Amino acid sequence: MRRPAQSVLAGFALLATSVLCTPAFAAPKADLMFINGKVITVDDKDTVATGVAVVGNKIAAVGDVKAWRGPQTKVIDLKGRALLPGFIDSHSHVAGMANVEAHYINIQVPPLKDGAAVIARLKEVAAKLPPGAWLTGQGTYNQVMPTRAELDAAFPDNPVDLQWSVHDHLINHKAATVMGMGKAFPDPAAGATGRYERTAEGEVAIIRDAPAPWPKNKSPAFNPAELKEALRYILGDFYLKRGVTTVSDMSDMDSYRAYAELEAEGRLPTRVRMNYMLRGLKSVPGVNTATDPSVSPLASLRAAGITPGKGDDWLRAGAIKYIADGVWGTTAAVYKPVWNGAGTTWTPNNYGGTGMTQEEMTAAVIEAAKDGWQVQIHANGDRAQDMVLTAYEAAQKAYPRPDPRYRIEHFGHFLVQDPERTEARLKRMKDDHVIPSPQPAFLWRLTDVNVKEPDVKFFPMKTLIDRGFHPAGGVDTVGTQNFATYPMFSIARAVNRDTKYGTVTQPEEAISVMDGIRMFTAWAAYANFMEKTQGSIEVGKLADFVVLAQDPLTAPKAKLADIPVDMTVLDGKVAYQR
Repeated sequence: MRRPAQSVLAGFALLATSVLCTPAFAAPKADLMFINGKVITVDDKDTVATGVAVVGNKIAAVGDVKAWRGPQTKVIDLKGRALLPGFIDSHSHVAGMANVEAHYINIQVPPLKDGAAVIARLKEVAAKLPPGAWLTGQGTYNQVMPTRAELDAAFPDNPVDLQWSVHDHLINHKAATVMGMGKAFPDPAAGATGRYERTAEGEVAIIRDAPAPWPKNKSPAFNPAELKEALRYILGDFYLKRGVTTVSDMSDMDSYRAYAELEAEGRLPTRVRMNYMLRGLKSVPGVNTATDPSVSPLASLRAAGITPGKGDDWLRAGAIKYIADGVWGTTAAVYKPVWNGAGTTWTPNNYGGTGMTQEEMTAAVIEAAKDGWQVQIHANGDRAQDMVLTAYEAAQKAYPRPDPRYRIEHFGHFLVQDPERTEARLKRMKDDHVIPSPQPAFLWRLTDVNVKEPDVKFFPMKTLIDRGFHPAGGVDTVGTQNFATYPMFSIARAVNRDTKYGTVTQPEEAISVMDGIRMFTAWAAYANFMEKTQGSIEVGKLADFVVLAQDPLTAPKAKLADIPVDMTVLDGKVAYQR
């Protein structure tokens, strides 16, 4: 798919120097041209052009490109269709998606009707498996599930794990027995992120962001060759074919080794920015990272010689990711108790929890800053978000940098309306130049009960943009919403504010289609330190494009997510065509 990049700087210089424009110094001709289109450049002036010329893997001209046509130029007539910069997904979990697609049972409601339909689907699969096999079902956020009693009656001999998401698991009696999670199984420590919800007899029934002794044989595992092909499949079918040319991924080291092999083989379907998910720096009595660097969360990266920005335009080391808390409605760390009807839980006085103390989080961020890493931290709750800002501010004092581009993953995911704290938080973020990284695709998951939650703004995208923030778009699926990896799905949710049940929530937070496009192009590029080469259609940038069958700026807003991708161009070559 890829070919060596061709330098076109000399050609551009010739065009800019009229005295050299003689027959002996003829301007280069384009390898690829697009004409008669609506080129949404996403540059600083919101320029809309009609054509683009590409030499090698770089954009050579934008606008009237007739002069760039040569005898070998491949000319694509857009016939009025829209050409955009290739989409960038700023927050992905490709290995998790691959595992779910290959090994889990899809039990999502809808399209399944209810808990009875989930059980029927599980029985279909169980009939083809050995007796006593694990049944792992992947649902989606807030969906209806069978009751614990229904699961126990239907599957007395099969351990069952049904997931709303990677954060929340419903298990049956057989699974609890196999894992020893009975009445005596200890609860997580007070203040920790997760918790267990139990039956009347005290047996664990729901696991929320808490550790569990999952057996190794619970589901098949990829061998290295299988993992490589699974990642290639996800990047190709779920991203490239949906117009995404760069994926900012958070997976494991095995996945990154597989990416490197795919790149060496010329089979990497999209560009990948590798973001390393690490455990925080835990306090160890008598141990100091300054004198014993082996306890550093960065030890494995240092040993492998992985440094910030290492790589090329296809595969590059990006950021360090830490996790501060859980998810909204169940385990996010908040100042005020989560509403009893939020999410899939009705636990009273639920303040959530964190996986690190303030001291541990601050030490972890400082450790990453020492090596020059960008840091992005998962923080759904307002209490966790304030902890993250404190850690970022401490890191800037310890290792000041003019442009660290620290990020809060899921900021704006839900924004608690605690006026004084909220205003202070937004001001700190603005002063510290912290980038919010929300996922508006999750508006889709809200039920008609969830949307009634008081005192909360759901994905307040307009508020963030009006205050001068440039949120980076991403889909953040680990199997929960793999169908939503098309950026136009997220853009449609941010524009229409609608759920899968047809409810429109807080329409005052709707944004323009153009701002939605920016989230997955220019703003995503900036959030990933890619703005010099990607994110807009401008001369000198990489020739990554998506051709949409309709113009998203004029298409009916209700149909935005239905606009087909006609073509994806990557590195100056047509990589996908419908």
